[in-house]
Amino acid sequence: MLDPFVTLEEAGFSLRRIGGVDRLAGWSPELIACLDWARISELARAIVTEAGCELAGSRIMSDGAVLFGMIEQPKSAKARRAMVKTAPWNEWGATPEMVQRFAQEVRTARDTRGILIAPAGFSPAALSTAQELRIEAVDAVALDSAVRALPADKSDFLFVITTAGDFATPSCPICMKKLQRIEQESLELPSRTIDIDGLIADSIVCDRLEVAAGCEVTFLQEVRARSITVAGHASGDFVCEGPVTLEKGGTLSGTVAARSLQVRDGGELLGQFRILEGKLGSFVKPAVRWHWRCAGADGQRQCAGVIFEPHQ
Repeated sequence: MLDPFVTLEEAGFSLRRIGGVDRLAGWSPELIACLDWARISELARAIVTEAGCELAGSRIMSDGAVLFGMIEQPKSAKARRAMVKTAPWNEWGATPEMVQRFAQEVRTARDTRGILIAPAGFSPAALSTAQELRIEAVDAVALDSAVRALPADKSDFLFVITTAGDFATPSCPICMKKLQRIEQESLELPSRTIDIDGLIADSIVCDRLEVAAGCEVTFLQEVRARSITVAGHASGDFVCEGPVTLEKGGTLSGTVAARSLQVRDGGELLGQFRILEGKLGSFVKPAVRWHWRCAGADGQRQCAGVIFEPHQ
């Protein structure tokens, strides 16, 4: 016997949580912010059409941004042109620089106002820049309000078609097929510079650790790094995959296990030191990172350059 829910899901109508959003809850800023860039642009075009605006053609950029024109109140004496742009996928939230770039595009068209859609929102500086440059700022909250203001039947219809199937996975701007999730291991670690006196209770695992001159710090948990340079005063327990260097005026107290130790004139080691020998297994645990990428099934070379970072 057929399971109707399975059949509907195979047809693209799923009520599963996608992108951390519960589709059963209906419209919300969170749902709108997690939409595919293509669905965001179509939703925006549907909203302005319902508002009586006349649409012009759309232009899709390789970064997932969509630019389209429209005429507001087209059959009245107050008709006015507007340029609408959605944020690129990798810049889902607006920065001042994004607003400035869009304002320059708007200035290329005479007697046209600009509307920038950034689903993840605008930083305070971006909002200030938008006000200064007379760019209308639209985020997911504004889109949610606009779609809820439509007649109930229109709002419900848009909800059904906008959230049908996998509405959160971004599409390739070149071939329009859904991107694939690609996972890879990364051994990248941040470097840390300590330049403030005090106690550090956090566990530190980093690439290069530097204790600045004049700084006095105590690490309460074992510190693990690929290299350590001390120009100030540091105390604690240290494990270093590479060299430990004590600069002039630098002191290191506690227990230290490292591949090598270099003490410059004026530097001082206080405590126990052990040289690490032989093959050392890295203490760095590979972090699994992922991104969206086009499979390029249609053989279009431009697809290879489409790489989208996941939205948080």
